[in-house]
Amino acid sequence: MSVSKKQRILNLIGRIQARLLGYDFQFIVACDQIHNSGRYYIQCRYFAPCTHTGDEQLWKGRKWYLSEFMTDDEIVKTAWCAFEAAVKHEIMEGFKVDGKILFNPHLNFEALLSISHLEVKRKEEIHE
Repeated sequence: MSVSKKQRILNLIGRIQARLLGYDFQFIVACDQIHNSGRYYIQCRYFAPCTHTGDEQLWKGRKWYLSEFMTDDEIVKTAWCAFEAAVKHEIMEGFKVDGKILFNPHLNFEALLSISHLEVKRKEEIHE
């Protein structure tokens, strides 16, 4: 008897431990119900303090979809991508200047584009 796709994914995900700086990251495995595509995805979730209130909350990263013809390698490496993205998100929020998040991952890309021309440039050194 063959193992279902979901069970195969869960078996592989169950072998993964994702922990960093005292935070345990878990993985959700689910099937897309909104678009009825039936595609499975992996989503990272973890408890961490809110950068605005300091209250511990459950956070979920973005959904990382798996291909229809997924390999075991794709499943494990997609879980890695979900974990890496969640960690990078927290790093961005954790870096503050004058108490403000400098690399805020929640800023709209249009807002970032509006200031993209404000580049810092160095004067070139002349070596004789």
